Formats: sequence, C-alpha cells, structure tokens
Amino acid sequence: MKKYFYLSAIALLSILSSCSSDDDGDLIDFTVSFSSATVSLAETDTDREITLNFSRAATEAGTITVSYTGNNAVYGTDFTTSPAGSDGNISVPVAVGDLNTSITFTKLQDPIEGTTKSVAFTLSDYDQADWSNGSTTSSEVSFTPIASTGGVIDAEQGGSNLPNQVYIDLSSNTQTAIRRDAWEIAFYNGTENRVFLNSSLLVAAAELDGYTDILSVTEDSDLSSPLELNTFDQAFQATTVTVTTVGELAAGLPVSYPQYGNVAENLVFTDNREGTLEGTAFAEISTTADENHVYIVSLGNEIPSEPADVGSIATTGDPRGLMKVRVLSDGASYTIQFADLDETTDFTEVTIQKDDSFNLSAFSLTDGQSVSIEPQKGSWDLNFSGVFSYYGVASFGGPPTVAGLTFSDYVLHNTLGGVGLYQVTTKDSEGNATDAPAYADFSRDDVVESELVYDDRAVIGSGWRSVFGVAAVRDDRYFVLKDANDNYYKLLFTAFLNDQGERGFPQFTYERL
Repeated sequence: MKKYFYLSAIALLSILSSCSSDDDGDLIDFTVSFSSATVSLAETDTDREITLNFSRAATEAGTITVSYTGNNAVYGTDFTTSPAGSDGNISVPVAVGDLNTSITFTKLQDPIEGTTKSVAFTLSDYDQADWSNGSTTSSEVSFTPIASTGGVIDAEQGGSNLPNQVYIDLSSNTQTAIRRDAWEIAFYNGTENRVFLNSSLLVAAAELDGYTDILSVTEDSDLSSPLELNTFDQAFQATTVTVTTVGELAAGLPVSYPQYGNVAENLVFTDNREGTLEGTAFAEISTTADENHVYIVSLGNEIPSEPADVGSIATTGDPRGLMKVRVLSDGASYTIQFADLDETTDFTEVTIQKDDSFNLSAFSLTDGQSVSIEPQKGSWDLNFSGVFSYYGVASFGGPPTVAGLTFSDYVLHNTLGGVGLYQVTTKDSEGNATDAPAYADFSRDDVVESELVYDDRAVIGSGWRSVFGVAAVRDDRYFVLKDANDNYYKLLFTAFLNDQGERGFPQFTYERL
C-alpha cells in the first residue's frame, strides 16, 4: 500500500536554517543548573540520577565541583554517589560536546520510622574560569517521597522520528519513555469496559456489524449494509464513496488525509481527541458475548529509522497492515481474539485481568502479549505522545476540513487519572498583552480552579510550539496543572530543538505553586 500524504505534512512542511553553535563569537555563556531543586526516593527506590543541565554543549572539557551536606545522613553509611565523594565534595567530569552530566545517588539505608534523611547538593566550583552557575544552584535529595518544588525537564522523545512516548510525573520529577510502536490497543481498568487505540501510532478500527465469528471475516466478506463515507480523492477533492465489503472498508481505514469517515452517521474510526470513555472507536464491550462484534484494526505506521533533515521531522513510515480483533469481557477481565485479516482456520486468544492501579493495560497485537507502558495512574501527569492522530476538523489557514489528522510534538495530560490543566494566555491574537500575569509572577493565588480541564486531555496539544516560518516555542502561553494529590504547578515550554536545530527534543520548566 502506498504511503498516504498526511495533512500534518502539509501543515508542518518548513525548512529551518541554522548556524553552528560553535562559531566564534556566537556562543552563549556556559552555565550549569540542577534539573530539579528537589529529588525524592520512594521506599522501593535505591538509585536516582541527579542531573546537571548546561546552557549549551561544552566546547572544552572540565570539572564541576559539587558539595554535599547530609541531614541525618552519613556518606558511606546512609548513601553513596558515583562519581565518589570525598570530604563533602564530588568532582563531576564534563567532556566536550556534553549537554548535561549527572551524579548517581544510591540510598544504602532507609530512615527510621518517624525520622527524615536528606542530602543537600550545591554547585561549588569550576576548573574553567568562564563556567558559572545557572538558575538552580542546589538540589535536595530526600530519602522519602516529597513533592518536587520544580525543575527543568528534557523529555526523552528521541529525536526527529519522535520514537518515544514519554510519561512525566511532576511531583517526583521523573519520566518514563517507551517506544510508541510497542502497542496498538489498551484496555480501561475502571468500571466501564473500554478499548483505547494507540493514537501515536495512527491506529484505527472499524466495527463489522453482525459479525461475531472472527474466522468468518475476510476481505471478501460483505458488510451487513453498504456504508456511505466521506474521503478525499487523489486531487484532494472531497468526495463520497460507497463501500460494501470488508476489503473496500479497510482500504480507507488507515489514518490519513483521505481516511474514510462520516461524522453525521457516527462513523468515525479513531478515538476522539479528548480521550473520553464515550469517544472510543470500539463500542463499550458488553458482558454478553454475542453483543461484541469483530473489528478491523489498522495497525498504524512504522517508525522511520532514518533521521529527518535538520529542522524537519520523519514520523510516519510504511503501513503496518491490518488485523481482525474481537474483545469480550466479564467485567473483571478482557479476552482478546485476534488474527490476520484473511486467516480462516485459527486465531489467538488472550485474557487480561483488570488492574485498578493503572488507567490502561496495553497490548501488542503484533507480538501477542501485554505491554507495560504507563506508570500507575496516580504517578504521571503529562504524556509527550510525540505523534497524535484522530479523525476531526482542522483548517490550517484554509476552510475547515474533516479528515484523518496527524500532529507532531503533541502533549496530553492525565485526565483518566484525575489531573486537571488549563492554559494561561499572555497575548491576544494581535500580540497585545492580556491582563494575565507573566509566568514569573503567577502564584498560587492566581489559580482559577474552575478553569482546570478534566475531560479533555489535549488542552496543550501541539499549540505550545509553532512550525510556520521559523520553528519556535510560543511565548504567549503557559499552563497550570493540578495533580491527583492536589499539588499545583505552573509550566512553561522552553525548547523543542536541540543545539543542532534538530526536532524532537522538547523541554519545559515548572514550579510548584
């Protein structure tokens, strides 16, 4: 199947010019900052990385001296570090080209119940005269969990192919990265029986009304009734097609500009943008087996292996094919039946128990097994999905268009886990200042509780950056987040290019209010 021309490619097609950051006279000052002012360990944690971020890549090798002071914590008895410490100091080497470095903190003993242990690390000295302190000069490591007061996070998106989904927890200043092609579908662990699609991989699904026997379905199978669907022809002109067989329906299932759909008839083959339980492409799974139909699932697209040109992205490779899937449930578990589309003699069946500790339990149809993707539902706030897709409305400067849409640099928040978020806009559409406080001035007293959004995961979306003209982070907005433990944070995006001008390196700063 030929690769479709994606609407996102139209929107994001821009070439960035960049100059070397090593040109004499163009270098910014080399400063060092802790990525977080607080670091904490859970009871089960042993090691944590204490990251030192640089304002630019190092052009000369050197050493940073970090001092440490224990509070009820003795080096060698309660904790140790790598590089090793001596007499209250740690010498941290920096190599040419490094953008950051780190100290590995190892907990040797937990505090006695009712007591606390912590270690304060402080930037102390440099062997290069022109190196200096940045904004965060100290970091306190707690042996027990505490809510982070803030920091700078470089999301491990993986570069211009955006290969990773990244889950970020602000209160612990941690992130979890997983390849976005590790799964295709996921099962909701709440009281409703719902199936979610991996929108970052461009997965889509269509119900085959009337079919409950998975082996009876092939490309030649007739639909229970013809479907009138909207699409775009090769000249990108809107048109309507009538499909009568599974094969004809499957041809327009992959997420792309000409993807089939009919919003008026509720024929949409992706999950909705907002991520609500009622907006899944799969109907709610019934505990009555005969009410659950077979679905055709487009497995999305490969992640390209070759990086894009500097300033561009390459996120959508060859199609991964189709499968047929049927899902059953007894309310406490899901049973998945799946096979290749034209398989008529055998199918695979796997049962997955619900686990209330997690929003979703993911599954790889291609590998035939469960996959661990999300942290526990109360342990993440943001998902840098990288790529995001759905069937919906976009204009991109022209008339509104309903089609299969694909976006890059996408950020979601954990609505299923009780996280609320809203955007603060400091400039109007004409560039004039609003009455909103600047990011630096925004305080807990400025939070408007009623503005927090709990039913739309895509409030941030891709709107935090602009790719028209010169790609840049937008300077007219920041975000307020309330996590599941009632911690309030403000966050500001600061980068999505690395020092070489490559895409896929998002960064933001955040602060607890």
